[in-house]
Amino acid sequence: MVAISVDPAADSSKLAAELGLHFPLLSDADLHVASEYGVAMKGRDIAVPSVFVLRRDRTIAWKKIGEDMVDRPSASDVLEQVRKAGAAGQ
Repeated sequence: MVAISVDPAADSSKLAAELGLHFPLLSDADLHVASEYGVAMKGRDIAVPSVFVLRRDRTIAWKKIGEDMVDRPSASDVLEQVRKAGAAGQ
């Protein structure tokens, strides 16, 4: 698992430490990754809240692209999709 944010790397590192995250929180300050996935907000230096579950072959198994800044899937929904993607890849 990895999280990607448009925040500067130092801010991402600080947040990961504060939250006690056990996975990398990477910086996409130039919106390159967000643009590649089609979730960079036009005219703004932010990305739409989005979750992508990738298979081992790096294809997208599931995605949730929010309608607004608070439209995010629950952790249980994401974990269910991760389990499904993992089971399909075995």
